Amino acid sequence: MDLRTFVRPDRPHFVPLPEIGEPAPPLPGAPPALGRPRIVAFLRHVGCPFAELTMKTLDEASTRHPEVQFLAVSQGTPAATRRWCAELQMGYGVMVIDDPGREVFGAWGLGLTSLRHFLGLRSVGRALSLATRGIRNRHPSGNRWQQAGTFGIDAAGTLRWMHLPEHAGDLPDVEAAVRAVVVRLTSRPADPEHARVDLLDVR
Repeated sequence: MDLRTFVRPDRPHFVPLPEIGEPAPPLPGAPPALGRPRIVAFLRHVGCPFAELTMKTLDEASTRHPEVQFLAVSQGTPAATRRWCAELQMGYGVMVIDDPGREVFGAWGLGLTSLRHFLGLRSVGRALSLATRGIRNRHPSGNRWQQAGTFGIDAAGTLRWMHLPEHAGDLPDVEAAVRAVVVRLTSRPADPEHARVDLLDVR
C-alpha cells in the first residue's frame, strides 16, 4: 500500500459543476463522439475497489449499448492505469483518458472530498462487501481524496444526467445514465407517419 495516496493534496483549481441541460464541458484527450451519446466516469484512484467495479460495469454496459460511447477519466499515472486495466482484463468497450494532474476533473467541477467520504462506515462496509466478491484494493496510483463523478451526455453534447457519490462506495447507476441520453424512436404500427421521438426523462 502506498501511504502517499492518503496525503491530502493541494486543492485543485476547479469550476462549478456543470448544469443539467447545458452543454457539457470539453474532454481533452477523448476521441470524437461521432454523433453518439456519451457516459463519462471520473474515477477514484487506480486500485480502488469502487473504481474497479465502476470500470467493469461500464465495460459490461458497452456490450449492451454499442450506440453509446463509454469513457473513464483516470487520475493515476498512465503506466499504472494501463497495468490496472490489464489486471482487470478490460475489453475495448471503455476508452480511458489520462488526467494525472486532475485538470479535467477540475474542469468538470470535481474537487476534493473529506476523510469521512472514503473512510466512513458506509464506504468501509461497501468495501468489505465487495471483498467477498473478489474486488479488493490493488496497488494504488492517484489520490484517495479526489471526488469521483459520472455524467451522461446526449448526442448533441448536452449534459442530461449526473451522479455525484455521497460516499466513496456510492456508485452510479449506469443503465439510468444510458436511459437519460439515448433517444428512442417509437412508432405506431398502423400509422408510421405519426412516429415520434421520445427523450427519456432525466429527472
